[in-house]
Amino acid sequence: MRMRLAAACVIAFAASAAMPVLAAVDLPAEVITGSVIYDAAEDKYLSPGMVTVIRPEEREGEQRSLPDLLEDVPGLRVIRLQGRNGYAVASVRGSTAAQVAVYVDGILMNLQSESAVDLSAIPADNVERIEVYRGYVPSRFGAQAMGGVISVVTKSPDKPRSTMSLGLGSFGRFKGTATHTTAVFGGKFFGSLGYEIYDGDFEYWNDNSTFYDDSDDYTGKRQDNGFENTDILLKWEDARWRARTSWVRRNRGLPIEAAKHDRPGVPNNIPGALLDTTRWDISLGREQDAGDVRWGLELTYTGQNKKYDKRSQHNSLGLLDVNKGEYEATRFGVALDASVPIGERHFLELLAEYADERLDVEGDMLKILGGVEKYDRGDRSVTLQDTISLDGAGTFLLTPSLRWHGQDDESHLTWQIALTKELSSAWMLKGTFGTYARAPNMYERYGDGAFIRPAEEDLRWETGAQYDIGIIWNARLNDPWNARVNASLSGFWRDTDNLIEFSMEGPQYGIYTNIAEADIKGIEAEAGIDWEKWNLALSATWMDAKNRTPDSPTARYMGKWLPNRPRWAGSARLTRKFTKGSAFAEYRYTGANFADRAEIRLFDARGVVNIGAKYDLSPTSRLTIGIDDLFNDADTWRMYPVSGLNGPTRMLWYPVEGRSFYMTLDMEF
Repeated sequence: MRMRLAAACVIAFAASAAMPVLAAVDLPAEVITGSVIYDAAEDKYLSPGMVTVIRPEEREGEQRSLPDLLEDVPGLRVIRLQGRNGYAVASVRGSTAAQVAVYVDGILMNLQSESAVDLSAIPADNVERIEVYRGYVPSRFGAQAMGGVISVVTKSPDKPRSTMSLGLGSFGRFKGTATHTTAVFGGKFFGSLGYEIYDGDFEYWNDNSTFYDDSDDYTGKRQDNGFENTDILLKWEDARWRARTSWVRRNRGLPIEAAKHDRPGVPNNIPGALLDTTRWDISLGREQDAGDVRWGLELTYTGQNKKYDKRSQHNSLGLLDVNKGEYEATRFGVALDASVPIGERHFLELLAEYADERLDVEGDMLKILGGVEKYDRGDRSVTLQDTISLDGAGTFLLTPSLRWHGQDDESHLTWQIALTKELSSAWMLKGTFGTYARAPNMYERYGDGAFIRPAEEDLRWETGAQYDIGIIWNARLNDPWNARVNASLSGFWRDTDNLIEFSMEGPQYGIYTNIAEADIKGIEAEAGIDWEKWNLALSATWMDAKNRTPDSPTARYMGKWLPNRPRWAGSARLTRKFTKGSAFAEYRYTGANFADRAEIRLFDARGVVNIGAKYDLSPTSRLTIGIDDLFNDADTWRMYPVSGLNGPTRMLWYPVEGRSFYMTLDMEF
C-alpha cells in the first residue's frame, strides 16, 4: 500500500510538471491560525499544513516560560518534570518529544546527546513569535520532524530602542531582562541579557505515600527545587548577511521523589542532585540572488556542557550508583538552500544539510556505557519540495516533497504531499499525507547515566505514515458582532512502526524501548475572536493514542494508552481592554493520562485558573500583577491506580507549587 502511495506521489510530480503553462501566478501565502489578532505579515511563512503562531508580546509581563506559552496550542502537549522551569518537552499530535524539531532563529536545538529539546532552557523574554507546524513539515526544516516543528523567532525591532523588565514572584523568584537594538555597520544589531533565580522551596501536604493512613501525614517543604539562569543573545543582519551567537547557563536542582524524603530532621531527608548546563550557539549565514534563483548558505556551531552531581550515596532501586558525570557535546553543521520558480506554475525549494556531533563523557557514566568515552555521529539530509498551482489562479495548490535522511550506514527516503484549496476569501481547505523515518539518537540508546537507563537492546529506526485534513475560517463579522474571527478545525491520524517510547519505570528512572506499533488519531480546534474591547482565545484537543504492540509472554501492552497523552485538553483566555491597560482570566485543562505504558499509574485530570491585570504607568512603562493557579488546584492533584489493581491514591512523585503571585515592571527607553 505504501509503495503504491509513494508511486502516486512521484506521478503527481511528473504530471504537474507536464501541465501547460497559462499565465503567471502569484502563489498565495499561508493563512496562519491561532493568533488573537490576524497579522498579514505572517503570510510569508508558506506551509500547506496547519500552523499556529504565538506572539509573546500579548503575554508581556506575565513571566511565562516557553513551555507556558506552548500550552495553548491545540494538539501540543507539554510534558514537565521536577517543578517550575524544570525539564519540559513537547509532544505534537501524540508524537514522542524526540520527533519534534525545535529551531531558534533557524538553528536546530535538537542534539544527538539529548532525547529531546528541554523547552525550559530556551529564554522566552526575547522571543518575537513562536510558530508551531503540525502534520506537513515545510522543506525549510530539514530535521526528522514528522512529529512537528516548533520554530522560535527572536526579536529584531526595526527601530533603535532599549527595554528593561524587572519581575518578582512567590517562592523567591526574581527575573530581569534588558534588550537593545541599534543600527551598526550598515545593518541591524539586537542584544539581550537575561537573569532569573528561583528558590523553589514551597510547602505542601505530604501523605508519605500512605493515602489511607493519616497518622504519618505531615506538611513537607520541597527541597532542592530552585534554579539560576543566565542568558545572552547577540545578533546582526543586513540585506544579505546574518550573524548570531547565544549563551545560556542553567544551574538547576533536581529534587528527588517527595514522599518520605522531604521531611526535615529525619534520616530519609536526602538531598537532590545538581545539574549545571551551559550551551552556546554560533551561526553565520548569507543569502544571494542569481537570476531567478535565490540561494543561501549557513554554518552553525553548537556546544553544550552538562555537569551532574548526585550529592548522595542513596541507591534505593539497586541501580549502578552514579554520583558525578560531565558530558561535553559539540556539533558542526552546514546547510545549503535554494529556491527557484520553474515556468509559471511551479516554485521549487531545495535544502541540503550535513551535521557532525561528538559526545565526550567523563565520570561515573562510564560504568553504564561500558568504558566508552567518546561517541561521534554524522547526519545527512536532502529535501526537495515543489509548490504547484493547479488552477492557474493560485487558489488550488499541490505541494509534494521528498526527503532523504542518512545516519551511519542506514538511510531512508520519505515523502509528503498536500492539497490546499481556497474556497472563498474567508475559507480554506487543507489536506496532507506523508511518511517519515527517524533514527534513534545517542541519548535514547545509551541513557544519561543518572535518570535514564540504557536501552535493553539496540533501538531500530522509527517509520510510519500520517495524514490530516483541516478547514480554516478567517473573516471580519459586521454588526451586530463587529468582530474579527480566526478559527480552524482539523483531524489527524498517525501509524508508527518501531516507535521509540519513553516510559517511567519508577519514580527515579526511565528507559527508551521500541514499540512494535502505535496508532494515534485526534481532532484539534482553535479560535481567536477579537472585539473592540474584548478578546477571546480558545483551543481544544481530543486524541486517541494506543499501543498496538502484540502481546508477548512477558509483556501485555496491546490496546493500552501511550504515556503522557491525555484524551482531552483545552484552554480559554478572556481579555478585557481598558484605556490604560487590560485584565485577563484564563483556564487550562489537561485530562487524565498515564505515566507508564502498562497503565498502572494514572495522573488525575487538572484544571488551572490564572488571572492578572496590566496598567500603563506611562507611554513607555507598564505594571503587571497576577496570580497563577488561583484556586490552588495543585494541592489536590493526585496519582491513582487503575481499576482492578491494588494500591492507594497518592501524591505525585514531584509536587508542583500551586498558587503563586507575581509582579513585573516593563520599561522602554
